[in-house]
Amino acid sequence: MSKTLRALFLGVALVALMIACVGSILLREIGRPVSNDEQPVVFTVEPGDSTTAIATNLRSEGLIRLPQLFTFLVRSQGFDGKLRAGRYMLRPNMTMGQIIAALQTGIKIEEVQLTVIEGLRLEQVAEQVAAAGLPSVTGDQFLAMARNGSAFKATHFRLNSLPENASLEGYLFPDTYRIATTATVTDVIETMLNRFDEQYAEFEKTVQVPDVDVHKIVTMASIVQREATDKAEMPLIASVFWNRLKPENIGQFGGGKLGSDPTVQYVIGQKGNWWPKLDTLSADEIERQGANTQLYAYNTRANPGLPPGPISNPGFDALKAAAQPDQAGNYLYFVASCEKPGTHKFAATFEEFNRYEQEFLACPKP
Repeated sequence: MSKTLRALFLGVALVALMIACVGSILLREIGRPVSNDEQPVVFTVEPGDSTTAIATNLRSEGLIRLPQLFTFLVRSQGFDGKLRAGRYMLRPNMTMGQIIAALQTGIKIEEVQLTVIEGLRLEQVAEQVAAAGLPSVTGDQFLAMARNGSAFKATHFRLNSLPENASLEGYLFPDTYRIATTATVTDVIETMLNRFDEQYAEFEKTVQVPDVDVHKIVTMASIVQREATDKAEMPLIASVFWNRLKPENIGQFGGGKLGSDPTVQYVIGQKGNWWPKLDTLSADEIERQGANTQLYAYNTRANPGLPPGPISNPGFDALKAAAQPDQAGNYLYFVASCEKPGTHKFAATFEEFNRYEQEFLACPKP
């Protein structure tokens, strides 16, 4: 046999060996999951997602290692374009074949809808969670875990300014969620904290209030949320409260007190009436609400400065307003408007405030 022929046979043999080796590696990869982790991962296939896009997202979620191989397998089995849109409960210990089967057959996770509106306090959020009907989550369980904010600091750096022993009041972002029926209490809280992180990041780099941390912004936002009816007024209402805390304004308004009625409501609210009206109480009685209790520090009609923490869970508009108040007018007061119910008139001086208040008191009541 000539040297050329022997070289040719040797080359063919080497190529065959390489193909066999590569084939063996790919076969092992197909049957080998990413890890032994059994922790479920909620994976979403959006309508119109291509096989390539799905493969890329699976890799991002840590469910496969080789997106190209996943794409090849789907196409070689005739499933290209047949992976169904939906939300799936997948696990890192599933093989590629198992994942393809799950996505192709359309075995989806069952979900419930959880809606939390802006301005609810922690107990009310727990009531909404309980009403959602999650099999493994009760309102009491949710409330107990949400009262331990420190347990979530390791995974959410925006909680770093949270005081010791503080709850997650203010950080459970109001929204409509689709929650898997297999979710635990931790899953629900993590979902809401993740949404808070996403929303706060939208304005985080443009905070216009000096010397404040995340906790102070959220605390102020929680008050603005309860005070404002019109979202467009939130930046002005936020500016009023920030102005009241400025040293140069202490002599002009309440000695540095915010004077917010919702903080008093937070102190005295009870199950079935979390935000009681204060119109039957005198000014002195309002200032005494919560005396000799731990919640008294939240009464900003009695105590100067911000309360120890949020009084409600604010939405995006209130959070952004607290971070970016409208300081154009240097206002210290606001009074309900007679002409435009649900809105306010803003004043920079007590004389102006008194005039607006008299106008409101003289306004014909329905």
